[in-house]
Amino acid sequence: MGGRQPGAAADNPRLGPVFYVSLVASVAFIVVGFAVPSRVADVLEATRQLVVDTFGPAYPVTVLVLLLFVAALALTPVGRMRLGTADTRPEFGWMSWIAMLLSAGVGLSFLFWGTAEPLIHLADPPGGTAAPGSAEAAAVGVRYSFLFWGLHAWAIYAVVGIAVGYSSFRHGRKLLVSAALRPLLGSKADGPIGKAVDILAVFAILFGVATSLGLGTRELNAGLSHVLDAPESYGVKIAIIAGLMTVSTISAMTGLGRGIRVLSLVNIALCGVLLGFVLILGPTAHIFGTFGTGLRDYAGSFLPMSVAAEGAAGDTWNQEWVFFFWAWWIGWAPFVGTFIARISRGRTIRSIVAGVVLVPSGVSVVWFSVFGGTALQREQTGAVDVSHVAGNTKAVATVEVLGSLPGATLAFVLLVPVLALLFITSADSASFMLGSTTSDGSMKPPRPLRLMWSFAAAFAAVLLLGRGVTTLQGSAVVAAAPFAVILIGLCVSLTLSLWRDRAAERAQPPAGGDPPDS
Repeated sequence: MGGRQPGAAADNPRLGPVFYVSLVASVAFIVVGFAVPSRVADVLEATRQLVVDTFGPAYPVTVLVLLLFVAALALTPVGRMRLGTADTRPEFGWMSWIAMLLSAGVGLSFLFWGTAEPLIHLADPPGGTAAPGSAEAAAVGVRYSFLFWGLHAWAIYAVVGIAVGYSSFRHGRKLLVSAALRPLLGSKADGPIGKAVDILAVFAILFGVATSLGLGTRELNAGLSHVLDAPESYGVKIAIIAGLMTVSTISAMTGLGRGIRVLSLVNIALCGVLLGFVLILGPTAHIFGTFGTGLRDYAGSFLPMSVAAEGAAGDTWNQEWVFFFWAWWIGWAPFVGTFIARISRGRTIRSIVAGVVLVPSGVSVVWFSVFGGTALQREQTGAVDVSHVAGNTKAVATVEVLGSLPGATLAFVLLVPVLALLFITSADSASFMLGSTTSDGSMKPPRPLRLMWSFAAAFAAVLLLGRGVTTLQGSAVVAAAPFAVILIGLCVSLTLSLWRDRAAERAQPPAGGDPPDS
């Protein structure tokens, strides 16, 4: 292993061009966004349309390539390679590790989409695949939910996590996307090209997180309005953002081992309780049927859905759903991927693929089967009538579905902390990684820097001031475009690094192999 010792970047964090350029550009965006929000919305929409028209069809193919790549990593001998030296042990236990990566990766939207997305597809299925409101439309909704929140999505995170973590902990480089590209770029990874990559990563994080926070805040406001008659206004949305960001900032200040880890464990536990509540008190038999049928249909339509070539779905539907979802996940990749790298030191590549792709995908399938299956059953039996509003107010659909179950009061008691913790754990993980990326890949970014990057919520406030959902979705698509190319570069760079390391291992006498993960 060459270079400095793994994690050395954390000992002497420094601020350089990435920090100053990112800070100046971020402040400028916020100032301009508040001054002329309609103009910002116009520019983002025009850029989004250009990106979708030019690169949109490449998103599904890119994501499929990434999934095949991580599968190859796990199934070939390189899967035993470790993020670190042969005797490095995982920094976090399996449960804490899974809890942190899940909490960072799903965000607030997971809860609302779990209930609402199958209902949206029930009312408006992809063109030519089913008749609206039919049993076939319900099945389409479930399998597309499995697609958008399953294997493909989490493979995007795994590519960044493995590439950055392997580069940092195996070769002693900085915990940066640019450093992981060194086998491909050579010394250019330390120059202007590398700095540009890290700045793009910063803005992908900012816009990706802002999209989720903005959409989640909008849904929270709609839910409060529906339940408590609170006004749906920009001021209420800002109050929600400010309140939850205050708590997430306190958590981020305490670091990984205490605040983020503990909140993530509590978050996962409460999500599990809420899931069990809906499974037991909801239409259990229908839920199991949804699970089985959904998996069967997902497997049967895997390839055509993967390349956005199923039936007569059409360009408009693909733009609004397929291209947006993959852009959204790609936009989150530098944040969640580098966060996964940070917490995965000592784990083998194979175990990371299992923990980052298989386990979360399984959780997503179960979650959408339980909440989506319940929503579909309540809608189709007439217990609720919300499929027509689910697209605009997912929170209302969620509240109405849960409210139709026995013991609804307990469900709402659980719902409030789950919502808050999903928001907080994503936001504090994001501020931690923004601090790391802008402090030269520091493993322990300074507290003032983490505090400063908590203002990332201001991005959500700016985007909400524009055209709401349209502006939020447009920002995600725009931010993801350059990073889609970087993801392919990471695959090539990691392949080169693994090939060289395997060749070096074969040239040495056998030493008994790496020990298993603890």
